[in-house]
Amino acid sequence: MSEQLALVADHDTVLGFGSLGMDCYVAETRETAFSALSEVGVKKYAVVFLTDEVAGMLGEELKPAMKKMLLMKVPSCRSRKKMGLEEISTIVEKAVGISNIMDKV
Repeated sequence: MSEQLALVADHDTVLGFGSLGMDCYVAETRETAFSALSEVGVKKYAVVFLTDEVAGMLGEELKPAMKKMLLMKVPSCRSRKKMGLEEISTIVEKAVGISNIMDKV
């Protein structure tokens, strides 16, 4: 397995993450999202980041892909849903064993 990172996202988010050295795939439509997911599956990245918008476009099609690769949802710069942000918060809370203390202040 390659130790590289990949991102599948809208154009604006790709511009921001591209400078981090990860391979980026623009997915503005359902068709381009499926195409990008297929391509990252062939290249066998260590971790593939998807924006919450792309994950929403792919829907149930993500389940089979999750068995083949490590997928992480992240918030896009356009999204208001914050699905990826909630998922990241949950993972961090589990890792450190506490809930977000800032919510309780």
